[in-house]
Amino acid sequence: MFITVKDVLEMEKFKHVELIAGKEGLGRRVENVYFMEVPDIDAYIDANGLLLTTLYPIADNETQINSLIPRLAKQKIAGIAIKPGRYIETIPETMIKQASELDLPLIKLPDNANLSNLTNQILSELLGSRTSVLEFRDRLHQKLLHLLLEGADLSKFVNSIANIVETPVIILDNNLHCIAASIDQSNNALSFSLNDNSAGMSLFKRNFNVQVNNVVYKKNDLFIQPIFAGEDKFGYLVVLLDKGRGATENVIVAVEQASFLVAFLFQTEKALLQKERNYLYGFIRDIFNDHYTSQTEVIEKAKVFKWAFYFPTVILSIKTNITDSRKKLSIYYRMLDSGLIERILAEALDTPIQNCKVVYYNDSLVCFVSIVFEQRLKQKLNHASELIISNFKDLSNIGISISETIYNMKQLKNIYENSLLIFDIYKKSIDQQSFVYFYEDMGLFRLFHYVTDKDVLNAFVKEKLGKVIAYDKRKNGNLLETLKYYIKNNYNIQKTADDMYIHYNTLRYRINKLKELGVEEEDGLEMAQVAVAFQLYLYLSSQMNEL
Repeated sequence: MFITVKDVLEMEKFKHVELIAGKEGLGRRVENVYFMEVPDIDAYIDANGLLLTTLYPIADNETQINSLIPRLAKQKIAGIAIKPGRYIETIPETMIKQASELDLPLIKLPDNANLSNLTNQILSELLGSRTSVLEFRDRLHQKLLHLLLEGADLSKFVNSIANIVETPVIILDNNLHCIAASIDQSNNALSFSLNDNSAGMSLFKRNFNVQVNNVVYKKNDLFIQPIFAGEDKFGYLVVLLDKGRGATENVIVAVEQASFLVAFLFQTEKALLQKERNYLYGFIRDIFNDHYTSQTEVIEKAKVFKWAFYFPTVILSIKTNITDSRKKLSIYYRMLDSGLIERILAEALDTPIQNCKVVYYNDSLVCFVSIVFEQRLKQKLNHASELIISNFKDLSNIGISISETIYNMKQLKNIYENSLLIFDIYKKSIDQQSFVYFYEDMGLFRLFHYVTDKDVLNAFVKEKLGKVIAYDKRKNGNLLETLKYYIKNNYNIQKTADDMYIHYNTLRYRINKLKELGVEEEDGLEMAQVAVAFQLYLYLSSQMNEL
């Protein structure tokens, strides 16, 4: 336990001293004691020292007296104790005012004070405190090492640390999700919040709050220790302190030592997780390469990976627009490590998280979701995908392809490969923005994509819609948008006007303009070709090709 100025004032030999300024600085640590024997004393002292003086070296120098307190404050000294009477009659008001403004404890010593006796008592207490800390450090090291050797998990570690420091302890990952806590979360509501937008800054520099039931622990009520192993940061060890009291030296020592061993546990867990991911990758590869003939065998083997795999199933494929291979892989593993994808899908689809499994495969993340039949499945999958994009938008643009529903293992490979067609079609779009597409919504795009001569496709669009496209570019006439709604509503003028929120006569004018430009609504076969041309126009636009 470290000693503060307040502790010094409570010592036996200091009972007759008087604190005359700097009360707010009583919590400053005292690590040494100095006498002032030369005018330029600030060159010979370190931070957290207590200076005892009669001001003899500067008693006749008003400039030196006026500058002493500010100079000591810059040195981050713990405080200054002055014995007036022999060399200065009283402590100057200037010094008292400066000490008050700087929250630097200024102590008036009595006439009969013996500086050597005062110093000896402080040094004796410091020696005892440091011996106590060393003994505590040794006992703590032995206890934590014993836990490690007996194979204790994070939960047991956290509870042991909390017992040692006699206050609640929490371990968070880099995304501020609670991994372990000494607080019983079945009986206590535990939540975390950041009240600033300083992304990228260390957590202990941000306005981070922890709430336990109705009690909020703010920045000054927390001791936060990052958990590092080499250059890898695994998260944070957070101690909830008593309100209005800082971290004691024992807390600091305990948390620092514990963080090293927690980092070791994280590293061990990371190595095991990577090995499991390699096995999972091989399992998925074998499935897609038809190495399994029994659906039951696949379902049973999936249980090894804590995966409740059954049919029907839907596959979501996730790709980033990043091309640098190292950066791309880093993003994928950050997404995997967060565990967010599984949690989002499980919550959105109201299904156990064990029904969702995410694996890095084929330069993307592949998410398997075992589902139940329900009418709103598509809406829920779309909502979950949008949440995934929102949660990782700071990393890169993200494209999500959603497969058709898979009812048995024989369909698995083909439907997965079909869903990847979306990335071929929209491979340039992802550079502009994130997207979510369902394979079943691709329609004619699936056919267009297999036409290798794109000049043929461009020529067909120009033949059917060239004049309309040119008119819209020239006049901004919204004719293409009108045509889209008109085709969608089966050429019903009133419904089209209602959907577009425009007047009936305005729509009639636009349809007449479309006729002038070659779109014959009364010719059913011609309109069928126009509808195909419009779909083709949208497809080519997604490919960023000029018409």
